[in-house]
Amino acid sequence: MFATPQAKADWGEDWADLWDDAKKKGEELGEEGKKLGEKVWDDAKKRWDSLDVNYVLMQAFGGDVDEQSALVGRFYDLKQPLREGAKPLTRGEVVQKIKEFDGKKWDQRVFEDYYSPAVRLYAPYFYLPRCKASYGPEAFQCNETDSGRRVAPSAWVVVYRGVVTAPEDGFFRFAGMGDDTLMVRFDNKLVLEAGWSIPTRGDMVLGTKKQYQQEITSKKNKCALYQYKQTPHWNAVLGGIPTGEVFRVKKGKKYPIEILVSEIPGNEFGFCLLMQKVKSPGTAPHGVFAPKDSPELYLFRTNESLPDFSAIEAALTAGGKDYRVKGFMEGPPFDHKSPVWKVDYEEGQKRGLFDSVFGLFRDDDTAMGKRRK
Repeated sequence: MFATPQAKADWGEDWADLWDDAKKKGEELGEEGKKLGEKVWDDAKKRWDSLDVNYVLMQAFGGDVDEQSALVGRFYDLKQPLREGAKPLTRGEVVQKIKEFDGKKWDQRVFEDYYSPAVRLYAPYFYLPRCKASYGPEAFQCNETDSGRRVAPSAWVVVYRGVVTAPEDGFFRFAGMGDDTLMVRFDNKLVLEAGWSIPTRGDMVLGTKKQYQQEITSKKNKCALYQYKQTPHWNAVLGGIPTGEVFRVKKGKKYPIEILVSEIPGNEFGFCLLMQKVKSPGTAPHGVFAPKDSPELYLFRTNESLPDFSAIEAALTAGGKDYRVKGFMEGPPFDHKSPVWKVDYEEGQKRGLFDSVFGLFRDDDTAMGKRRK
């Protein structure tokens, strides 16, 4: 079960009041009553302290929608078919299924043959340093013993949706990384695809890394690969954090956005999603940039929240578990004054982003460990 720090603080105050009342009643009942009250309190406190203060859920994969403007995320396990005729997907088939999803304009029915937990998480930004891939199913509470199903760390997909309001006029492009896949569809157009797997190419790019780098950083495509001293693994394996296609927005206008992250082999996982403002599509920097030449970019976010590395590390090691990889918290720097792209839930409903298949649970408290049956 997961509890956010604020929830624990609020509930802790209530429990302290209850303890004061219990103490008084115990004293009224004499020594035996006092001992009984202390035992009840000790048992309850042990249970309370055993809850994972999993703050990263509110930031990396998502939290409670009622507390923040955020994108709504749904988890799919592509190894557990629900309908006759569907089959567990292999590594290559997962890539092809995501390619099919993009080709069908992100129609959620492409994934509906596969198990998806009732939990919805609501993410105000996307920033999770390298960790074990099993953390994804854990975040969506797929691996709790009473959920009825267990999800192995491979072949899973999370899709986030929403409508955001542009905070200013101008030209922007996304920059990001996903292990294995990060895809961003903005205003109904795929504008960023990054990671170990590039589904629209239909392959994993490790074997064609040099060709991939040359293609995306060419004068024609005008993309950049930004390297940072805080991302040595991503620099070494894929050349850095790639940028996407430049698009124009107008301040106050609302735009649909959809984000897909996926883990395929089931080993390591991580992602980040940043933004860069440029003067025009023609002047956008392109090429490979060494750490000393790479700019500090905006963090894409939908409220004032920012990642907290100490809280993330605490979350990845909570409850006696350790989801870190080699103990290193890999993640790029970002501008702490990044603009906020506020989410409009009513507009998302109006545009059909949250239909009966995907689901938007406005009053859902699944991020607190409860789930819809």
